[in-house]
Amino acid sequence: MKLAFVAMAVLVFPLMAAAQTDVTAAPETNAKGTSAGIAAPGFSLPGGFTPPAGLFEQFWNDPACAAELHLTDVQRKQLQDASLTQQLSLIDGGADGLKALARLSALPNADQLDEAAYKQQLNNLAAATGKVVQDVGEMAAAPRRVLTVEQWQKLQSLRRAKRTAARSAAPPHQSATHPLASGDKP
Repeated sequence: MKLAFVAMAVLVFPLMAAAQTDVTAAPETNAKGTSAGIAAPGFSLPGGFTPPAGLFEQFWNDPACAAELHLTDVQRKQLQDASLTQQLSLIDGGADGLKALARLSALPNADQLDEAAYKQQLNNLAAATGKVVQDVGEMAAAPRRVLTVEQWQKLQSLRRAKRTAARSAAPPHQSATHPLASGDKP
């Protein structure tokens, strides 16, 4: 059961994040007013996992950012094409993984466990998961391939400034510790 949950989380996360189309919407916030644990607009991940900053951000569609980076029309088209290709690849990889997971989940319920079929489906699931991980890595590297060194450094600077502004705008974190009453043991 744990294997199924982990596999679902690894396979479904990229699908949900890649399927998001409204890249200009502000991220949703949790009860503390922060966006920690938000994978993509509207989707929270277990344990507060946050993907690398900017992984699913389409900065080239933001006119202010594109102007600041001095993106050319050719670069914008390259980034858009790479994003679409990677999103489709993530969807395909996730679907392959979900199919392998469904087939794998059905095998232990048989009267007799077919060890060879189980191992084959486990290998298929591992391969699909590995492909999704590679696709996410490609998605992270694509902007660097298109941008010049100066543009890349400027983009990193803009992202740092955005994170700093978001942190300073968030309400202060309150501690959950309570003072011990006299006589209480820690």
